[in-house]
Amino acid sequence: MQKLLRVAQHARYHAIATNKKTPIQKYIQMIKGIVDARSAYKHAKNKVSCNLCGWSGKHFVDFHVGYDFVFKKTLCPECFSHPRHRSYKYTMDRILNEFQQDKIKVLHFAPERIIAELLKINPKVDYLSVDIDHRRAMRKEDITQLSFKDNQFDLIVCMHVLEHIDDDKKAMQELLRVLKPGGKALLDVPIDTKRNTTYEDSSIISPEARTKAFWQWDHVRLYGLDFADKLRNIGFHVIEDNHIKDKGKEVIEQQGLEDTVNYIGIKSV
Repeated sequence: MQKLLRVAQHARYHAIATNKKTPIQKYIQMIKGIVDARSAYKHAKNKVSCNLCGWSGKHFVDFHVGYDFVFKKTLCPECFSHPRHRSYKYTMDRILNEFQQDKIKVLHFAPERIIAELLKINPKVDYLSVDIDHRRAMRKEDITQLSFKDNQFDLIVCMHVLEHIDDDKKAMQELLRVLKPGGKALLDVPIDTKRNTTYEDSSIISPEARTKAFWQWDHVRLYGLDFADKLRNIGFHVIEDNHIKDKGKEVIEQQGLEDTVNYIGIKSV
């Protein structure tokens, strides 16, 4: 029961914290989360599994980001990974294998716990995590004003960060600056594939309005299909890769992967 409660608290924390509900309504929200988690842990003939932690069960659980915005059946109840994290596992394995040197310097922004753990145990990786909040990483850094010298890192992992940054152009310039020539940056953001251009409106400031406009209460924009061009304008050579499609529909559904384009920025030599 304690494990189910932990899952429900993680999956529904934002919904409970942001939605104006009575204590009874919040209690009902938690009960629904527990029921969802209990169902997920049941084994089924066509069960799902997490390629990061090895968990398997009937289904992934719903993840609530607040203000009634819900990602259905996406969250691993064991390691709390999302579809993008499970897809990154394959992408990063491919990128790491492409480096020929014995040791590569990796800079990881706003580190996702399960991804950080995988990078740390890789003997090929010299790992450093950073975040604006020093409690969340190994070192405090502002992505728009990094303290590192030029040409320091072989690989930068910056996933679902830029949509939070007011001056994303400056952040992209800093990422390119500290990347070594020939180095690679895995750069991912939420993208509305129905939009050709990125949607920004600085007058949208309330958490509820931002959730509706930008998909999450602390996002300041919603990127469109022009994201790759934004990176190119900074100076990156960009590879738009959707190798997850090669896994096939069955594996994508069974592992709960995110079947979207990966943006890999490369610094010219």
